[in-house]
Amino acid sequence: MRTLCLALLVLGIGTLAHGQAFNIFSRERRIEPDFPSLPANHLKFYLKFAQPMERGEVFRHLRLVQIDTEGREIAEVPEPFREVELWDGSMTRMTLWLHPGRQKPGVNLNVEIGPILEAGNDYRLEISERWRDENGNALGTRISYRFHAVPADLTQPAPEKWKIEVVDGVPRLLTYEQLDPSSSISSIRCRRQESKTPFVILPVFPNATTKLPYSLNHSVFELRVPDKEFPQTALYPVAWPPGDYELVIDPKLEDLAGNSIARPFNLDLEKYPDFKERTEPVILPFTIPERSK
Repeated sequence: MRTLCLALLVLGIGTLAHGQAFNIFSRERRIEPDFPSLPANHLKFYLKFAQPMERGEVFRHLRLVQIDTEGREIAEVPEPFREVELWDGSMTRMTLWLHPGRQKPGVNLNVEIGPILEAGNDYRLEISERWRDENGNALGTRISYRFHAVPADLTQPAPEKWKIEVVDGVPRLLTYEQLDPSSSISSIRCRRQESKTPFVILPVFPNATTKLPYSLNHSVFELRVPDKEFPQTALYPVAWPPGDYELVIDPKLEDLAGNSIARPFNLDLEKYPDFKERTEPVILPFTIPERSK
């Protein structure tokens, strides 16, 4: 599995941009996640656009196709999506679900039609160049994302295995697993140990200019200090003030297959009738050392 290396952007004591400075990310058209490999039980994509998009018949602009190793189309995957439009308030970000009924073993659609993704196969998600924004302007260029399906991820995120390292005064969280982008934004907070007052952080991929010895299939978060708290104009993270901090991780945090810290996505209650969901947050302490002048 690709290790997720995310950058954490702090807002007030905030978006994912793989290889881009965060201040231009809002103008990007992109598909998230964009790891080279995804688990066969992957659940959600996030489609991001520069402008509010035309709505109502969006699924005619979306395709999931199986491809060969050279990228040639083998076949279109039938009925892959849960055809419900889920937009953010700006109408520039749509959550695209692979149908959970087909991705969850033993459910009717999974039995009758089969799973959407099969481990070992290659796929391409396509957004048609004919899709228009609210002003009637077509995208003009097809947006696509190619990935390889690996065996299903049936394990819960394990924050006890994560690592926080500090590079030039900037903390980075290495999760060694793939996390859901939206869940990462909503479920990870930070606080100073002495005050215990949490402040918001947003996951941001380190910029392409950053030399990181990490796998492309891993999640890594880099923490960015907000202008509001520590005024600065740099496009990239600057050193944090020295001191002791804690990451506060909500147990609702999910991986790409919908497994959360609290519970696995495909929990068999008949097999585990006494299973107790975790409700307490996970606390990961770290220290920003004094920097030599």
